[in-house]
Amino acid sequence: MKRNELFQERSSAMKKYSVVLILSLCVFFAGCRSEEAPQTENTAAPGGESSASAIILDGSAISAESGVTVDGATATVTASGTYEVTGTLENGQIIVDTAGTVDLILNNASIHCETSSPIQIKNADHIYVTLAEGSSNELSDGTAYELVPPETEPDATLFSKSDLTIRGEGTLTVTANYRDGITSKDSLVIESGNLFVTAVNHAIKGKDFLCVENGTITVDAGVDGMKATNDSASSLGYVEIKGGTIAITAQDEGISAITDVTISGGTIRIDTANNGIKTNGAIRVSSGTLEIQTEDKGLICAEQSIADEAEVSVNGEKITGT
Repeated sequence: MKRNELFQERSSAMKKYSVVLILSLCVFFAGCRSEEAPQTENTAAPGGESSASAIILDGSAISAESGVTVDGATATVTASGTYEVTGTLENGQIIVDTAGTVDLILNNASIHCETSSPIQIKNADHIYVTLAEGSSNELSDGTAYELVPPETEPDATLFSKSDLTIRGEGTLTVTANYRDGITSKDSLVIESGNLFVTAVNHAIKGKDFLCVENGTITVDAGVDGMKATNDSASSLGYVEIKGGTIAITAQDEGISAITDVTISGGTIRIDTANNGIKTNGAIRVSSGTLEIQTEDKGLICAEQSIADEAEVSVNGEKITGT
């Protein structure tokens, strides 16, 4: 019996178990591995009060500078550039609809939208959500969106149809009462920041890929914790974790990918009622710490690769090699 099959057999025979991977081999990654992945350099103006156009939220009203149109409690960004969002919006949204690159700086911003996504990216070359240093930001939605059939989107509290990068040294709390927490229909890169995502469906989802470079991420998902969903190209649909501290509580898969899951650093803890990590491709772990608590299988994949130096234990029983 192959080692991978033996691993899965041990896992499925147990009602509740822990998988702990403590890995020490350092492997260099030049970035998210797909050649189709965009660079995460910001081509918009540098963030900061001196260079950003202001979007000021005040209860049910919005005031904004150039590049933004305001209609009641909706602000639409129509030009590329950097925009700083401050204040509280009780029931409204910010929409980005432009051909350029946009950096939304959230600086103590709180947005609730009862019938749609509080932040919706309809169109952009690339969207950056920057969490201002020391800031505390919140996004939340209602339990039902007003969608005209056959439309099914947006379907996430932070929803983007463009490449999305989240970064900064602030905090973002996302409460998704309708469906998903954070969704990108292109790529999703988390460079840094403190993210707390609670979702009735999936917590964090990138279509082409989901790449975590650093930051602190805590998710509580009614279905999957973190996932990538593109099944149309063999080079896409992957999850890559290079660093950070990640805690996932999920009712289905902790991490799910169409192709591969690659872990080269960070500390990851998964507590799930279903599978810890599930992929149709390979699970490759070269460094970092991975701990899975599950009522089902720990790792499900076509192929698994673990560095020779790694210490892998399943309920105290060590497994080494590939």
